[in-house]
Amino acid sequence: MTTNLTPPDPARFNLTSFAELLPRRAPIVGEDHGSFEGFRTGMMQSLLPMTPYEGVIAENIIAIEWELLQHRLMRDMGLRQHIHKAIMAAVIYRQEYLSETELNKSWKAHLAAGGSKNDWKPPHSFDRNAAQAKGNDLAKRAISKDPSAQERAYAEITALGIEPVAIMGEAYLSSDWSIVGHDQKLRELERRRREVKRDFDLLQRARPVEAEVIEG
Repeated sequence: MTTNLTPPDPARFNLTSFAELLPRRAPIVGEDHGSFEGFRTGMMQSLLPMTPYEGVIAENIIAIEWELLQHRLMRDMGLRQHIHKAIMAAVIYRQEYLSETELNKSWKAHLAAGGSKNDWKPPHSFDRNAAQAKGNDLAKRAISKDPSAQERAYAEITALGIEPVAIMGEAYLSSDWSIVGHDQKLRELERRRREVKRDFDLLQRARPVEAEVIEG
């Protein structure tokens, strides 16, 4: 059987390119505006599909790669949220402990001076809202893009009696679905990517002719 075949002409089907047959993906809220089109263009230039069918398989690969990126972003967001909560909890616990310590110290000093419960004026009670605000500020500084600010935040976290790497480790081991669910999806997508890419490579190696590139 001859391999000297002529690629089909898109004009015969009122098309300028067979890429017009491929569905266009609608954006999803949460994605960077316009980022998918740039990603798709770059991937198409790398994969270089040269027939309509190769173009369809290439679109499948691109969709999987994009979904992998999005699930990594969502998984990492879940990790950051878990870490943020852990830092806030540590700060609140520390502030509450210091408040209780100060209260006990004040009470003992009052008793030592001959005072009683009736004439004791305790210091300010623990302010949970203020502690939450302090913890929130520390958690935000811990992911600062300024290395110096991040280093100072890490030192404060360590002073609380916990290591930043330990917080990260606990986040990865969390049973939170925002982390576990995305990790499971990532493994599934990576398996699908290997399978589809293998099919695409086999298809390219079996090309009977040099055909026009299907561009995005």
